[in-house]
Amino acid sequence: MKRKVVVTGLGTVNPLGNCVNDFWQGLRDGRCGIGKITKFDTSDLPVKIAAEVKNFEPSLHLDKKVANRMDVYSQYAVCASVEAARDAGFDSGLDGINAGVVLGNGFGGIASTSEGFAKLFQDSPHRIPIFTIPKMLSNLGAGNIAIELGIHGPCLAVNTACASGTDAIGNALGLVLSGAVDVALAGGAEASITKFCIGGFCMLQALTASHNDNPEAASRPFEKRRDGFVMGEGAGMLVLEEYEHAL
Repeated sequence: MKRKVVVTGLGTVNPLGNCVNDFWQGLRDGRCGIGKITKFDTSDLPVKIAAEVKNFEPSLHLDKKVANRMDVYSQYAVCASVEAARDAGFDSGLDGINAGVVLGNGFGGIASTSEGFAKLFQDSPHRIPIFTIPKMLSNLGAGNIAIELGIHGPCLAVNTACASGTDAIGNALGLVLSGAVDVALAGGAEASITKFCIGGFCMLQALTASHNDNPEAASRPFEKRRDGFVMGEGAGMLVLEEYEHAL
């Protein structure tokens, strides 16, 4: 009998809200998540705007010491995954459940990578923050989700640039359909609003630089006068569950 898959849980951290309810209300209210970049000084960059996550408190879902060992993209991913798991009824995690996780991301822990290189070149190797390597790895987002939720099945990272989150969901769907797992956490996370990333995309002339004074008009992907995209950040996670298991 062919297996069916249903979505039983949702979780998110994004520029419109740090949970699904706040995000949905932001959409209903027609709010825009794009604004002036606050994470670093943009005075020497042609792009001054991005869609930043706001008022994010990882301690809402994570122990403070645990959160401090994660890059921001991992924090986003884990918090969105905890929300999605609880939404699906797995309030105490997925230990004992035949489950897996597939997380997509493009840059891994780019904020931690940038900080580590800055310490290396401006100071010395001895000043590189101690958790730089585990923070920067692109598979550690998935690994941190698995650790936090007690997932012992497949733990996979997908890195296919802008398609990473979509590909992660497709791969997770395949795992559930094949019978490899009954439940899969799947989605994407990114925290690439850094001076390195914004500067790099500016060099590619890929970001819009003509709406710095009117951020709400900046994102226009289907408009003839479109002149680039807007960098964003956050995480979105789904719980994919085999139909009979969900029942």
